[in-house]
Amino acid sequence: MSGSNSEKLGAPTLKTTEDGIPLVPQPSDDPDDPLNWSFPKKHAALFILALESLLVKFSATLIAPGAHTLAAQFHVPASTATYIGSAPSILYALAPLVWIPLSHRVGRRPVLLVSQIIALIAAIGVARSQSYAQALGCRMVMGFGGSAGLCIGPAAISDMFFLHEKGSRMGIISILLVTAPYVGGVGGGSVQYNKQLGWRWSMYISAICYAAQLVAQFFLVPETIYEREIAAAESPEAKKTLSRRLGFRTPTNPTGETWAQTFRHPYAMFVYPAVVLPSFWVSLCVMTEVANTAGFALNFGITSRFHFNVAQVGFCYFSGLVGALLGELCAGPLCDLTAKRCLKREEEWQPEKLLKLSLTGLLTVFVGLMIYGFELDRAQHWIVPLAGSALFVFGQEIVVTVVMTYMTDCYPEHAAEVAIVFQFFFNIMCFHPPFYTPQWIAKTGASLPYVVYAIIPIVFFPFGIGLLMWKGPQIRSKGGLFALKRK
Repeated sequence: MSGSNSEKLGAPTLKTTEDGIPLVPQPSDDPDDPLNWSFPKKHAALFILALESLLVKFSATLIAPGAHTLAAQFHVPASTATYIGSAPSILYALAPLVWIPLSHRVGRRPVLLVSQIIALIAAIGVARSQSYAQALGCRMVMGFGGSAGLCIGPAAISDMFFLHEKGSRMGIISILLVTAPYVGGVGGGSVQYNKQLGWRWSMYISAICYAAQLVAQFFLVPETIYEREIAAAESPEAKKTLSRRLGFRTPTNPTGETWAQTFRHPYAMFVYPAVVLPSFWVSLCVMTEVANTAGFALNFGITSRFHFNVAQVGFCYFSGLVGALLGELCAGPLCDLTAKRCLKREEEWQPEKLLKLSLTGLLTVFVGLMIYGFELDRAQHWIVPLAGSALFVFGQEIVVTVVMTYMTDCYPEHAAEVAIVFQFFFNIMCFHPPFYTPQWIAKTGASLPYVVYAIIPIVFFPFGIGLLMWKGPQIRSKGGLFALKRK
């Protein structure tokens, strides 16, 4: 970064990048400020935090291709067996209401480490389960533990990166969040097709991944909560020690609020229209995600008209990988380009400038769902419905990245609470379709359900995004129904 000379003597120096882009927010002069961390230190932490988003959903679909095997082992219908992979998504919505307030009181770092240990132990529990109830129960505990990274990751990005960097960095988390179910499906199909491994090893592999993540988290992700007043009182020598990097720093409680007050804070953002409306709209766009990934075993498996074995079902998940990678090539860089252009022109930055990018995502979500639904019923070749799946994921990647970047730009000091609201709606809406979509398809064919799923986000676009594109600054200025008082 570089500084530009102020025109007024004694005025604070505005810090900018080497290209002259003003830094927002302005960092302190302390090297220990996460905004001032070196490029390798920031991006090592970013990469590990992003893997949190991948691992929680990767482990869910690692077991998904074996729905028929699980059904035979536990003596339940195949549609019921899919719940082992899909049901824990409800915990991704609810558990952050515990993890985020806890992180405000004890720090982000200890919460992330403890959550990894919980998920690791639960994964071993699933692998050793002898009944359907045991397997489902342990998978729910895995969801509870793994969910911490989903909400803490975006908050940590806001701690470490500037406005003009945030879009592409948020996109890294977004792309891993979106691709995770498809990476897991590809790997899970191959693992379970191997008779010497089977479905149990899909969960042992999850446990190994959580163990590796725990070690990486310990060494590469320092505490990102930074309190300027406290840091100013510490000596420079103390900040350079290994214990400073790897230890825990409990945030202070300057206002003296109680634990009950801390645990009420996440709910405050549920009354902020600039957070609730786009979060709800995105959830409508992507609500078929879990139904799609869990349903691959039913729609393409041995009992379907495509007659795929477990490994081939796993290969179906490549469609999502292709769509997400192409989507992120567009979404993150375009968010950053929009911010840079505005800052270079010295225009007043308004986050609503990002929302027009969501139109591309809406269009491709609609087209992708229509192709997937119609071609599941009619296609003579499997590639056609999977092309629809890829288009859907392309659009999903765009809307998730754009909307998450928009909301954290609106309320950067409350990025953690914003992530809670986003994950709540995202996972609540993804939770219920797997319970009835297979039966709906069996009764009417896939065309009708997916026409309905494709039209819903278009109907709600004017209320979820269009209203903010039109009156966003005025809506944001009014805040919520009551003020946040955490800091």
